[in-house]
Amino acid sequence: MTAPAAPSIRDRRDGLAETAAAIAACRAADAPSRDLDARIARAVFPALAALPPVEPGVWQGEDGSRVRALRYTGSRIAAATLVPPGCWIDTEGSEVVVAGAEGEWSGTHAVEAIALCIAALRARLAGPP
Repeated sequence: MTAPAAPSIRDRRDGLAETAAAIAACRAADAPSRDLDARIARAVFPALAALPPVEPGVWQGEDGSRVRALRYTGSRIAAATLVPPGCWIDTEGSEVVVAGAEGEWSGTHAVEAIALCIAALRARLAGPP
């Protein structure tokens, strides 16, 4: 079995652009939505772009099964899965901070789960490939 190829520079740039776009969409959101959950999932799991969408946040797997995005924008627990390994979460009012050895990234939003999504995606954007 051969190891998977390392992501190309173009793949990395595309992933950074998807993540930045997901952050901007979170900041502009008024409320949790499956469309936004899907956008976040595609930024974190780029292979989802190759699967046919069934509905917002749901794709048809190659084996016919359904692949579902977590409800990142509506659940703090789901949003917490976006936090990179080795980082932790601090909450101060409407601001959420994801912190780690490499720095701190914040997110502010009226919906705590969306604020956490913003902070976690910012941490991912700044982190290693």
